[in-house]
Amino acid sequence: MPGACFVFVTGEHFIMHRPIRHSRRRLQNSDVRRRFIVLLFLTAALVSTATLADPGDFQAMPGLWKIVTRIVSHGQIVGQPKTTWHCVDEGADPWVEFAAIDVPNQTKCLRHDQRRRSTALDWSLSCPGNTSTTGKGRVDFDSPEHYVASVAMEGEGEGEGEGEGEVVRVEGKRYAACTSPSD
Repeated sequence: MPGACFVFVTGEHFIMHRPIRHSRRRLQNSDVRRRFIVLLFLTAALVSTATLADPGDFQAMPGLWKIVTRIVSHGQIVGQPKTTWHCVDEGADPWVEFAAIDVPNQTKCLRHDQRRRSTALDWSLSCPGNTSTTGKGRVDFDSPEHYVASVAMEGEGEGEGEGEGEVVRVEGKRYAACTSPSD
């Protein structure tokens, strides 16, 4: 009997029992599921647009940068770090400003397979000369005012393992705005 109501008498209490309308619960459950799925898709869409930043919108601030370069050999830092200061202008090419890293004992290395994202630069190197040497470079910004970079080489040197591994580590930190063109 749909909609029937049963009354049970137990001592002084009356207990009224109505059959549960399962169709209404199913409707409510499917509505909740539908809302959850829509919320899940909206969240995924927002997260994916945040991670697919425009490479043209490079996240480095203009200003006076302190660049510390360390030479690495067989995993160990060799000698004293070299510190340079230079101004980066608004809209400057990040390949010129941040990825122009000199490779020790190599001249005229050519950069190719360049990839640019909003917080990173990746490239491959080939250095012609007496020994055929190739390598990879990377610059990673952890904030618009700080980055770390490295170049690793793979060569066909005289001894085993020679010319292989990381050869340069660079750290850059922005300190201030540039005050004149001669900064």
